[in-house]
Amino acid sequence: MSEAERARLRAEILEDVGALFAEQYAAEAWGRVLVEVAAEGEGEPRVAGIEVEDIVGDEALVDAAFAPERAGPLLAVLARATEALCALDDVELARVRGGTFVRQRGGGLAWLPGLVHLPSAAFERTWDDAARRLRARQHALEERFGLGAFERVELDLARERIAFSGPGRAGVAGRATLIGSTSRASRTWAWGGGNPNLPAAVRAASAALVDGIADRDMWELSTPLFPLDEATAWILAGLVCDHAGGDGVYRADDGDGRVFVLLRELRAV
Repeated sequence: MSEAERARLRAEILEDVGALFAEQYAAEAWGRVLVEVAAEGEGEPRVAGIEVEDIVGDEALVDAAFAPERAGPLLAVLARATEALCALDDVELARVRGGTFVRQRGGGLAWLPGLVHLPSAAFERTWDDAARRLRARQHALEERFGLGAFERVELDLARERIAFSGPGRAGVAGRATLIGSTSRASRTWAWGGGNPNLPAAVRAASAALVDGIADRDMWELSTPLFPLDEATAWILAGLVCDHAGGDGVYRADDGDGRVFVLLRELRAV
């Protein structure tokens, strides 16, 4: 199936679900719905739980709309829609355990694989500034070193070293500290400091980055592993970079997912 066909089918499913939300389930009063879906063997998927977040209207109206006696007809629709959307995104429903429907400011719905909770208020407050500063840092790195054009990258997290090289030009080297990683299969983010599969020295260096952030009102900082989309992972990494005074962030492919590392002390070699 082509990507254009996937996009068309995805849009059709979200349009149908959005219309149902708007007609019967107080769509203007909330921002996102997390739908946990149980896929049991060869049977039909079923909704195991619904959580409504970012309530901006009458909470009693939302409670009434999603009460068991009202939500019953919705459950089968959401289960099938979540299953289909996972398939379109090449995600195993059993790995992500459901999906999240997000009401967009401009209208309509967006969808994320996994049960992606609303960002903490503290994280949301700094989101725009963190994104802006990260863009500025990444742009400055490209202007100075042109990292995206290098053919070879050697990353040694145990020694906190990274080197970019390629024929016909000077290389770039510097310090690289693991921030965290994403998993394509489970669509989760894991902080390096809380990953038991990593060497102790790598965990310690990574944990020190997060521990250096004084604002502890962000649940994201104290949660070792949680569902997250990659766009938000970039902002989290940017936030860490901002507080650590880093040069920027580098993302590297790593089997099932991607690792995000903090770049510091970059220099031409």
